[in-house]
Amino acid sequence: MSRPEAVWQGAHPALWIAIFGGLIAFAWEMFQLPLYSTDGLGPVEAAYRCGLASFGDAGIMVAAYLGASLGNRRTPWIVDWPISRFLIYLAIGLAITSVVEILAVGAAWGWTYSPTMPLVPGTKIGLVPIIMWVLVPTVTLWLSRKMGLGSA
Repeated sequence: MSRPEAVWQGAHPALWIAIFGGLIAFAWEMFQLPLYSTDGLGPVEAAYRCGLASFGDAGIMVAAYLGASLGNRRTPWIVDWPISRFLIYLAIGLAITSVVEILAVGAAWGWTYSPTMPLVPGTKIGLVPIIMWVLVPTVTLWLSRKMGLGSA
């Protein structure tokens, strides 16, 4: 018996990536909050700031997905999940995240790490945001793929 070919159903993958990515990123942002200097933020302000950060994270995931989709003749690529597209997706997200961290840490509009934040060796970039950009986008793609393929 042959296995039926997987077919994408429903909304564009970018929609699911934005939804799942934003929700998972919000949980991650709240989890990693102690690694940033919060200067006594109240719970509402902390949730607001983590919400803004997760909104940005979701936007980066969508941009990374669309960037990895360039030149792809078969769409959406997460149906077959080719390793080359997946690695491009992660690389785009890691590059954007690294630039944002470099620009934002210590800037008046940005954030400051607490002394407990481990740094990527040889840089001033937090290790936890880099780990986030492997784990959260991978889980987001997996959930988005499940949603788009339905029961197929």
